[in-house]
Amino acid sequence: MSETPQASGPSSLIDRIGDGLSRLCLAIAAVALIGIVAINGTNVIARYVFGSPYSWAEELMLFLMILSVFSGAIAVTWRNLHIRIDTFIDRASPAVRRVAHAIGTLVAIGALGTVTLASARIVMLLQSFDQRSDALNAPSWVPQSFLTIGLGTIILLMAVKLVISLAQPPAAPAPSGDGR
Repeated sequence: MSETPQASGPSSLIDRIGDGLSRLCLAIAAVALIGIVAINGTNVIARYVFGSPYSWAEELMLFLMILSVFSGAIAVTWRNLHIRIDTFIDRASPAVRRVAHAIGTLVAIGALGTVTLASARIVMLLQSFDQRSDALNAPSWVPQSFLTIGLGTIILLMAVKLVISLAQPPAAPAPSGDGR
């Protein structure tokens, strides 16, 4: 029985950290979704059997949904599973693909960075005003921070992947296959 040799070095460590973070974020998203289903189920029973629904159920389910979406988005980013249309890029040369990937990543980082900074300002304001949610009376900055932390982590992962891809040598052009 032979083992497949494992890559070593900084890239392997980064891959292991990214994979671990991705699994953790998927677990958080799954627990949040299970929590939503459990709250919704018990709230239905409380409403229709006992005539007394939980006043806080909708708000907590919304907070858990936000957590789930941004946790899942971190895993999607690391695994490079986000939706994109690559029709023209796939037909381009490796050099053009590399440049297009770098430009696209930098544009995405810029756009997400703008939203992340605005969100961070809102989180700080909500925290300084001690703004609270209506039904749970929970600090409003907590669910708002899910967006800030999620987008900030996505930016970091995109930047790490960009640096790794640019550090690799460019791919050689594929042979034409027509025998010339």
